[in-house]
Amino acid sequence: MWGGVHCSAKIRTATSANARRILGSDLSDRRCAKFAANVVGHFYDFVVDVGRAASMTPRELRRQIDAIEGRDDYLSHRQRGGGAIILTAHMGSFEVGLAALVDVEPDVHVVFKRDAMDGFETIRHSLRERLGVHEAPIDDGWETWMRLRDALERNHVVVMQGDRAMPGQKAQAVPVLGGHVMLPLGPIKLAQISGSPIVPVFAIRTSSDRCRLFAQAPIHVDPEARLVDGVHPALLEIGRVLEKFIAAYPEQWLVLDAAFVEDSAKPSETAPCP
Repeated sequence: MWGGVHCSAKIRTATSANARRILGSDLSDRRCAKFAANVVGHFYDFVVDVGRAASMTPRELRRQIDAIEGRDDYLSHRQRGGGAIILTAHMGSFEVGLAALVDVEPDVHVVFKRDAMDGFETIRHSLRERLGVHEAPIDDGWETWMRLRDALERNHVVVMQGDRAMPGQKAQAVPVLGGHVMLPLGPIKLAQISGSPIVPVFAIRTSSDRCRLFAQAPIHVDPEARLVDGVHPALLEIGRVLEKFIAAYPEQWLVLDAAFVEDSAKPSETAPCP
């Protein structure tokens, strides 16, 4: 953690900007440095999780869950059918969240972008195969989205990250914590063509090897809804849900770049070395 923060001016600058946007513009340099170290630490926890989870059974992964808030409401909603788009963020333990989902959902599809590191991608693929999860790489283009639409029509669930756009993804600036974050339009577009609701779900760490899951109320996407300042109301609602969890667990948001439009547009400046 120390090496990652100390040796990378980019990480120091970006995380300082994120910290001051989330926690307050008057945050001290010392507090920004601590924030950066903790974010990097949680990032390492995520990488370790993938490797550790690859040798664990789904049941062993689920034993790491302290509680699942909103589980009964989620199951009640799912009894209506129509599929569900599970929207999550780069926070906490994604693999443990998947293990909990496959315990109640027989057909789960995960949207992802293939990692440039072949070794990491091989481990992640092996883990998802063990969980019985269907992979849906966005690298494959339009065909992937059509397969996902068909899956939702068969009452499957699709899991997507919704807190930042991947390279090449269409996105829109949405208000979050006094600034704006570029959120991907994919979840909204998929909901529009499938008629399925978007259900935000987050797996938040309570310790290095424990977490708590939070299932939020479904967001229904009206294709005919009037835009608000050019933004679909459902995307604004996603922004508000993300804001709630980022504000509550800021150091678990795994973002090492400048997350806010206002900061990423500024000329590069070197943050103080911790």
